[in-house]
Amino acid sequence: MFFLGPREVTKFVINKKSKIFKGDIYYDEKGLIFEAYNIENIDPSSCRVIFFDWLISLDPSINQIEAINELLKSYSTKFPNHPMTKLLIEGIHKNFGTRHRRKAKNAKRLI
Repeated sequence: MFFLGPREVTKFVINKKSKIFKGDIYYDEKGLIFEAYNIENIDPSSCRVIFFDWLISLDPSINQIEAINELLKSYSTKFPNHPMTKLLIEGIHKNFGTRHRRKAKNAKRLI
């Protein structure tokens, strides 16, 4: 017989995947985009909030344009007129660049 100690049980519980289906796209691990497409009568501003939440939670090593293209490939044919589809298309044309904090231009003047 095999017994798990308290640490092993904790690791098992933390690593356990959710039983709720949230899509099968690698770039949408939390299922934020999946859920946005399943919300009835969602408005563009709510889609924008969800999109930026997804973008912030995306692993920095992942190419953002590639991830958006994958999402579009999966959802644009099923939901061509959805506000999230329009936002993803807009996101491809924007250049988000690298994520880093900018220094305030007038930071020295404030001191």
